[in-house]
Amino acid sequence: MARCRRCDAELSRHDDECPHCGYNPGSAVRRFGLGLVIFGGAFALVSPPIGLLGVFVGIVVMGGSYLFTPAG
Repeated sequence: MARCRRCDAELSRHDDECPHCGYNPGSAVRRFGLGLVIFGGAFALVSPPIGLLGVFVGIVVMGGSYLFTPAG
């Protein structure tokens, strides 16, 4: 059994989100990755190497969040 980070309820290892509060840790990772892609794309206009690195890291983070999310 696992514990929810937000409400501390007991969860099954196979739950995608908490049935009590609805917290989904995978969605936070995807939002972070999307933010990196957007910010990196805008920053690529000013400094292409750093901006493109941000885009690349954002894509890897979003892809990794889908790969490590348990299948339901």
